[in-house]
Formats: sequence, structure tokens, C-alpha cells
Amino acid sequence: MEKRSFLQRLFNVRPRIVENTTQLQLLNGYNAVYTGIGNKEYDQKVARQCIDRIATHCAKLEPKHIESSLSKEVSSQINYLLSNKPNPLMNTFDFIYKIISMLYSDKNAFVYIHRNKLGIVQGFYPLMASSYQLYEDENGKLYLEFMFMNGKTYMLPYLELIHLRLFYNQNDIFGTLDNALKTDLEATHVASEGIKNAIKTSTTLKGILKFTNAMLKEKDIQASKQKFVNDYINLENESGIASLDGKAEFQEVNLKPITLDADQLKMVNSNVYDYFGISENIVKSDFKSDQWNAFYEAVIEPRAIQMGHEFTNKLFNKEAIKKGHKIIFTTNRLMYAPLDSKVNLIKNTSSYGYLRVDEAREVLGLPPLGGEEGQRILQSLNSIDTTIANEYQVNSKKGD
Repeated sequence: MEKRSFLQRLFNVRPRIVENTTQLQLLNGYNAVYTGIGNKEYDQKVARQCIDRIATHCAKLEPKHIESSLSKEVSSQINYLLSNKPNPLMNTFDFIYKIISMLYSDKNAFVYIHRNKLGIVQGFYPLMASSYQLYEDENGKLYLEFMFMNGKTYMLPYLELIHLRLFYNQNDIFGTLDNALKTDLEATHVASEGIKNAIKTSTTLKGILKFTNAMLKEKDIQASKQKFVNDYINLENESGIASLDGKAEFQEVNLKPITLDADQLKMVNSNVYDYFGISENIVKSDFKSDQWNAFYEAVIEPRAIQMGHEFTNKLFNKEAIKKGHKIIFTTNRLMYAPLDSKVNLIKNTSSYGYLRVDEAREVLGLPPLGGEEGQRILQSLNSIDTTIANEYQVNSKKGD
């Protein structure tokens, strides 16, 4: 039975090499080759916690296809896919989570835009390979070759790929892998190993077995040592007490493992948090609204802007973008605000008629009323429409 690869089963893309292509030459002298998955950040506990929190909060973003000239959300195939099911294996939350986790662990994230023969978008597929290489054909069209872990190679047009980059600096095309976090991650790993070894050391008996009879043969010494080990240095000896006769003397060797104290470990972890731009409160999900707002503006909002620009430029042509078509990623920041802040916001904005009833209920975490009542605008009687105000003033002058 013939086995089909992941890409073949999903959207019938077969391994291929485009003819008459050459490796792209970059201006900065770097090769157009990127080897990913080389860093071990995702394998470290503290780093993975940071990546997970960032990816989790980014996954709460709501992607929307809008037409800004009409100030409305567009009911389109693209909007349906992005806001519901980008591909048969993922919902929107999983889709965004995977993209962001790929970005932070590999410094690059690629999403293949699958279109049918008519050019209609059918799905979005995140792709992570062991290495990437850029080519161009005779007409200057770019192709990205993916080398996957199973050894299969796929070449896809670069303009059909959504490409997000982190630490976009040295390379003209790819984000930059670096060793800036290597020392701190090694320190956290050594600290964890030290605690584990300390526990093991504290539960074992270590020392030197000294025999007083100098006439013992080597095989007798080894046999006596092994008998001592079998009788006393094992898990079944719960008392922790060993006994010897006059033939031997046991001298304990007290090994005290070196471990980081609480302040030192906190400092090492803090370095990792700083690298990812995240605080310990966010990692531990014990944050206040001001801490969340700082995290949102420093980490989440830049990713939302980055994804919005890249999805827009790869999904729409120049004319559609000029007409106002774009992809945005939004979120309700008020969900993390305390209740009194939400109430004050509703009070202040209702004076100017900025909120509808259902919008105010959403801020408070209440279900919508729907219908005409839900669409009713909240507005204070102290505020009136400008046209009514003008009419009132004119009539006042006439003495009406």
C-alpha cells in the first residue's frame, strides 16, 4: 500500500523541484539557507512556559477580513476560514497558537496558503521544516524549498507563504537564531539537575568500606563489598542503618551537592522572562490589569500587527488593498480589567452614545440580548444630537 505524506493527504502537493532555478544570492553575504529547530529553547521548562503563555494569549486574537472603506467585516471564504477552521486539522485557536509557538522556538513561522485552480483560498497550513532554502527562477520568481524531518523536499512559491520573522536583523529573508539565551537556559538546566541529584544523594549511603584484615584476597574483598551493598545499600533497607563485624570498618563520605538558593534561581529565571518580554506574573497567570496591559502592548499587540500586515499582503493584490481589504487580529482587552473599571468605562462612554446595549453587556461578560433591544444605543439624556442642538438654538432666536 502506497503511503502518502502529510502535504499530499491534505492538499495534494507532491514533492517537486522547479526546473531552471538557482539559489538566491543575498546582498548581505549570507546564504539563502536557514537551518531551524537547532535551538533547544522549547525543550527547557522556563522557556517553554514563556512561549506557551505568549502563544496562548495570542491565540485569543480574533482574525477578521474587513473592508475599511465600508467600515465593516466582510463575509468571505477567507473570513470563514480564519475565524473558524483554517484547515481540517485545526481550529482558529490551535492555528494561531501553533504559528506563534513556531515563531518563538524557530524564529520563523511559515503558513502555506492553499488555493484551488480558480485562485480561491481553501485553507491555511503551518509548516515547520528542519531547513529552508530560497531559489529563484529565470523570471525572478522566488521559491522556498522545505527539507522536512523525514527527508522529503518540497518547493513552494514564496508568495504563497505567509512568513513571520523574529529577530529580523542579520539575514535579508529569515529571522535570526542566536545564543543570547544559551547561558541562562544552561543555568536553569544545571539548577534543575542539581536539585534532582541532591535528592538522590540524600537518600543513598556513600562511603569507604575498610577491611582490617590485610590478608584478605582481592576476590574476598570484592565479595564482602558486594554483600554489604546487597544487604544495606538498597531501597528495601528502610531503616537506613547498616551493621558490620570486626572484619571491616565503614567510613561515610558526606557529599553535599551545590544548589542555587531561591534568590539565585529567581534571578536566572528572571533573565529568561526578560528575554521573552514577559513577567513572572504573566507566566504564573497571577496578573493585574496594568500588568496585562503592559504585556499586551509589549508582546501581543506587535504580533497582532505583524500577522495583520503579512496576511493582508499575501492574501490580497494591490488593487484589493487600495480598496480597503485587509486582515486584522483583534482582542477584547477589557476582559482583564477589574469590574469597577468596566463599569466606569460604560458610564463615561454612554454619555456620548459610543456603545450599544449588547456591546456593554459583552464588556461585563453577559450574554447579548439580541434584536432591537440589544442594538439600542446607550446615551445619556444630558447629550443630544448636534442637528437637534442647532435647531434648538435657531428656534430660540426666533422666540419659538
